[in-house]
Amino acid sequence: AVPPPAAAVPPPAAPPAPAEVPTPAAPPAPAAVPAEAAASPEWMNPTPEAAPAAPVARVAPPAAAPASEKIRFDEYAKVDFGGHDRTETHGGVHMFAVEHPDGSKTVTLTQTDLLPEGGSLEWHWACVMEGSDTWCLPPDGAVLPGGTNDSGDGKASRTPFGGDGKIVMEFPRGVGDDVARLVGILVRNNSDWLHANVGDLTIPLMTPNSNGILKALSSGENKKNQEHGTNLYNRFCRINDKLSESQQAGPQGAAAIFATLRLSAVRQLAWYAGGNYQGKDMAHMQKVICERMARASATAEDGMSRQLYRAALGTLPRGGGNGDDIRLGILQIMRDNGIKEGRQGQGIEDEFLQQWHQKLHSNTTVDDIYICEAYIEFLRGEAPGAWDDFWNHLWDNHQLDKDDLANMKAGWRTEGIHGPAEHLPHMIDPMLHFLWILKITHGGGNMDSAMDFARGKMDGDVEGEIHDLLANRDEGWAINKIVELRERMSGSWRYGDVTERDVVLLDIAMEKFYRQKIEGLDLTGWDYDARLGQLEMSIRNVLVGQDFDRLISAYEFFRKANGDSGLTRWTPEWAKVMDAALESVSLAMEYHMDDLCQLVQHPADVIGEQADCDQAYIMNFGEEVVRGHSMFAVSRMLSESRPGVREAAGRSPWDVAALGSPQLASYAGEVTVTELADIQGGDYSAAPVVILSARLGGLEDIPPGVTAVLTSAPVDLLSHIAIRARQTGVLLAAMPDPAGWEALVARAGQGVKIEVVGEEIKVSESELGPAAASSAAGAPAAAPKLTLTPKADTADWVVTPDKYAEGVVGGKSSSLAKLGVSPALASFGRVPASSALPFNAFEKALAADSATAAKVTAAAAAIATADAAGDANARRAALDTMRSTIAYELKMPDDLVTPLTTAAAAYGNTCAPADIYQAVKKVWASKWNERAFLSRKACGVEEDSLHMATLLMEVVPAENAFVLHTANPLTGDTNEVFGEVCVGLGEALVGNEPGSALSFTAAKTAGAAPAVRSLPSKPIAHHAPYTTMIVRSDSNGEDLEGFAGAGLYDSVTVVPTEERLVNYADEPLVWDEPKRTALISRLAQLAVAIEAEMGVPQDIEGCIVGDDIYVLQSRNQVL
Repeated sequence: AVPPPAAAVPPPAAPPAPAEVPTPAAPPAPAAVPAEAAASPEWMNPTPEAAPAAPVARVAPPAAAPASEKIRFDEYAKVDFGGHDRTETHGGVHMFAVEHPDGSKTVTLTQTDLLPEGGSLEWHWACVMEGSDTWCLPPDGAVLPGGTNDSGDGKASRTPFGGDGKIVMEFPRGVGDDVARLVGILVRNNSDWLHANVGDLTIPLMTPNSNGILKALSSGENKKNQEHGTNLYNRFCRINDKLSESQQAGPQGAAAIFATLRLSAVRQLAWYAGGNYQGKDMAHMQKVICERMARASATAEDGMSRQLYRAALGTLPRGGGNGDDIRLGILQIMRDNGIKEGRQGQGIEDEFLQQWHQKLHSNTTVDDIYICEAYIEFLRGEAPGAWDDFWNHLWDNHQLDKDDLANMKAGWRTEGIHGPAEHLPHMIDPMLHFLWILKITHGGGNMDSAMDFARGKMDGDVEGEIHDLLANRDEGWAINKIVELRERMSGSWRYGDVTERDVVLLDIAMEKFYRQKIEGLDLTGWDYDARLGQLEMSIRNVLVGQDFDRLISAYEFFRKANGDSGLTRWTPEWAKVMDAALESVSLAMEYHMDDLCQLVQHPADVIGEQADCDQAYIMNFGEEVVRGHSMFAVSRMLSESRPGVREAAGRSPWDVAALGSPQLASYAGEVTVTELADIQGGDYSAAPVVILSARLGGLEDIPPGVTAVLTSAPVDLLSHIAIRARQTGVLLAAMPDPAGWEALVARAGQGVKIEVVGEEIKVSESELGPAAASSAAGAPAAAPKLTLTPKADTADWVVTPDKYAEGVVGGKSSSLAKLGVSPALASFGRVPASSALPFNAFEKALAADSATAAKVTAAAAAIATADAAGDANARRAALDTMRSTIAYELKMPDDLVTPLTTAAAAYGNTCAPADIYQAVKKVWASKWNERAFLSRKACGVEEDSLHMATLLMEVVPAENAFVLHTANPLTGDTNEVFGEVCVGLGEALVGNEPGSALSFTAAKTAGAAPAVRSLPSKPIAHHAPYTTMIVRSDSNGEDLEGFAGAGLYDSVTVVPTEERLVNYADEPLVWDEPKRTALISRLAQLAVAIEAEMGVPQDIEGCIVGDDIYVLQSRNQVL
């Protein structure tokens, strides 16, 4: 076993085994008390009457920033050339493109050491238009240097470099706006074509489209478009041509590059089709793209692009050396040892060497290293029978077989490699030297060879310690020494002025080796402190390049919790902090790896189709990329560390790997107990199901129609099934507690709904099941019948709280109006000002726009027709049409402008009437989302009886938001408040975003103290960029007795909110226990006061700014 990592925070004395960690005793069940006594525990005694909270401080929208120049492109391309006289030329071209504030563009090329004295240097170039790959002449109006001429083909131009070594082109505003890029080649003395290391000199004038890059790369793999196919060298040339564009296109461009090279590396793409090439060309091209890829992995603007380029680099041989040494080297060995070189002449007849010689001459690749190693193994064996050693070594070490070598043929006089070879042991030494020549060009993929090439290119102390590490790689201390050395090496490749490809290749090899060591660790006997320490090192290993912003933030939280947090380790308080930190790490890991999976899957699909790849491999391409990432070491150590921490924290046994769809809260499906492995290939689309699978292998697929998979087995967060569940919106969760699992199994055959409440998953029978599972019109006999308040028309477009009346607005508006004038609430919080568009506002707007009204009528008919026919897809399309028509085509009535202008003025005057109306329309349109439609149908609600008012409120600049239930929704206990608090606005809570909130309960009995269930870990906080408004849905069909309609309809901010990473390492909700307790107590007081005012249990939403508490809505809680 490896000892706890020396570089991690030293753990204290080992804690007791998790089973022995004391768990706080559960509070006694509250005794029945009179109502007046239930409202008077010590912590709930109201403070003296407080002065009304100060008005919300408003933030004006930022002034428009002055227009500035935008650098479109800035790159230096090296040019190495041997002319017809073989005089070597080494120089380059700096390419620079800038877009000016007025929309005009300037392109400048500056040559260095390429213009011969007394000679000429021209750029042979053309424009490529957006969406095209065809060369064409520049547009009329472009300002070009003197001497620019048509090259004669009507497509390309020739422009000479001036005496200052420059070419400057101007594209005035409106000229060349559809030119995507300029492409060209340097021509010297009208004869020498000077190709740059980047291929064609390409200068983007607009941000390159990643689809165009993918099209160019994938079409090059299309066998139907090629007479003889393509080979590895051709592929590398295409990659080189598109690398600069991919960097401009962001992660999608980088993903196209990576997917191409990864599919090539695993031989899903051909290596030996097409024509032949010389070894020196391959050596040069490999070196060029390896150097450029290494630089991109260090300098790309975003972390995911850097990761993708790094992963692409990991598939490449290092390149370089003298490629001719490969061709001439094997020839010299054959001559020195009397081997016949061809079909003619004298010498030893050796079929293998003759065949391999032809391959080395025509299409040398990294395979030649493997062939050479296997040949040396054969030479070291004893004849006869040693030829089998050749094939065994190839297969055992590189999974190459006889068919693979037989197909290694391309170009002139290549027939593949079949053998056999003559047994000539005296050739071992020459072949060992030749192996070194091959590795100079094709090597660098493992730690030892990478270190050989990186020698002398990094700090001497680091280099010496790496040598020591390699010599002691199996020692216990070596695993974490890798991370320390990688961090120290990063200064020479990630942050230095020069990025040495060999140092980056060494770093990649060390990162892979670390992951392999983690996978092989035997953790038997490791206590949880040691496991947490190893987790810290695993995260550091992933973050050497600082590529994952969310994980960086989560790591700071975890590092503080695992180090000098000021808390006593393994107490319930520390365990809750550590549990939140581990959840932060888990969520960050899931976010980054899900993003990686989705980014690379699309280009793999496209390339796979073009190249006719194995579809079974392509289907799981993204997931296999994730499973090969070093983040998998983090996943393993997380799963090994969390159980003890969760037990010590008293957390729920539920472990959620994927949240699933919000629609599960209405109807999830029929509970079916079966092993997921036993229903592979099934289809439950016609009748959704919830699968209870006691075991999961991790590689299962999720059949269509499965809405949730619940298991009693642990779930790896980066397993195939977890990634697939998050991508497809399927709930995936583990319930390891035997009693909890048995309770789930007891629901077999029942139609259920599934609600995620805090850290718990609540599974209960759904009253909507029969209708929601059906796609036929009409409600079943067993469905609950709801009575909706009829609409009362009003002449006012906008009403104020004094006119919030039944039939005019819904329950949200009415309850706020009541609370806004309640003296009982004044001691605890305040209600922001509001106004509302009444129920009949939508019908009035529709009546004023007859053209849109006709489209709405047609859409409603299409919805009804599709539903009656049982066609769920057609119904879904019709609902989409209805929402789109209302949100984007319904015109604003002229007489609505003034009321909305007045409303905007009341809330800071930062919102234009047109923008407010756009938000209102989106809320109106949300009546026709699928979940709401099915819920109405299930409850027998006629479409025309559901009406939507819209509540207009100022967005409070919340520091924290909360949701309070005055009866515990998990237990139904009316004597206990349940609450959740998050950082920022409440979208993170009501939207059920991943992660935990600050969750607590507070009993309504005298002397009881509130209990913290979990600390916050939601990674994203939502904030208003400046003072704006929110339009809240307020229908007459929400929160009725027997039916919880919360969340069916949308609320929309006029200006979209901003997402910001939460820094939990310094978040008071986590670290300031006195402040947290005081806040919880105030919120509990508020909840009881509102319940007393409204007379029934309440579902309350609000926010906190400084010391002020704002109630944003309160509605009857449906139990």
